[in-house]
Amino acid sequence: MLAGEEEAWKQLAALDPYEVAERTGVEYWDEDDVFVVPVFGEPCMLDVGERSIREIGPHHHFHASESTHFGLLTPLYLVSATGTEPRGKLVAPHSLPHGNAFFKGPHELPTEVIAHHFGCNPGHFLEVGRELGGWQVDHGDAAVTIPVFPRVPVTVILWEGDMEFPARAQILLDETATAHFQLDALWATVLMTSEALVQVAGPHH
Repeated sequence: MLAGEEEAWKQLAALDPYEVAERTGVEYWDEDDVFVVPVFGEPCMLDVGERSIREIGPHHHFHASESTHFGLLTPLYLVSATGTEPRGKLVAPHSLPHGNAFFKGPHELPTEVIAHHFGCNPGHFLEVGRELGGWQVDHGDAAVTIPVFPRVPVTVILWEGDMEFPARAQILLDETATAHFQLDALWATVLMTSEALVQVAGPHH
């Protein structure tokens, strides 16, 4: 278990579970002492005593447990998210406070991966977005807002490639994103979203 992961579990264990559930928009089942956290719209059961997370919905298209970031982000969300609801105002990660310095080099956003994978097939992109609990929004040639966690949606916009211009993608966050996660956790959330899109899409189209 990574140091950050262990720290998140430790902090979570010290919190009042009812307060956590209300603040983060998840359920707490007191008879089992577990949280039920929607990740990509599908329920995951998080057991603080056992420090374990398992997917319990029938429709998990993305096996979140295969993502390197899932094990840290899920308990961290319960520790750090606030009661602030998303406002639907989208911003580029670079325009968040200190985002310009952060989202480059090793923290580059995975827009090229998404453009490469879906640039020829925006219809398939929308389909995959919906399978991840997302809904279509009106940007670019195709765009979806995906609820990674209840208060942390990620919006992905795609422009189809043609003879003249290559396909491109853009990733936007709700302006409230930094109320819930610091920049490094937001970056990991975006990476997990990109992994989920590519995994659910299956082999390259």
